[in-house]
Amino acid sequence: MISEEVAAEVEELVGLSLRERFAGDLIFDPIVVQPAIDHYGDEYLDIFVVYKGGYEKLDLQWTLRFPIFLQSRLSELGVGGNPLVSYVEKSEWEEVFHSKHPRADEPW
Repeated sequence: MISEEVAAEVEELVGLSLRERFAGDLIFDPIVVQPAIDHYGDEYLDIFVVYKGGYEKLDLQWTLRFPIFLQSRLSELGVGGNPLVSYVEKSEWEEVFHSKHPRADEPW
């Protein structure tokens, strides 16, 4: 299982990368990193990026390639699998997050 410390490092890495790429155009808060298990029993990271500032400002080519960039960095942290990165508009955050992870408020 992925530790809270590794999840925090991933959250920091994701936030830094997004702020560098979209400096001043979008605000990213919160960024939530949740360990998950796929249907094969393999562990991966489910990453929610909550943004404010308008969907049209997201560079779709960059955001589609972002998990590939993350994958190599995650392997350095000992995390395998392909991360799933979801971008959620701030106004839709509560509804989307809780519908996908109803137990997200519970401690690890």
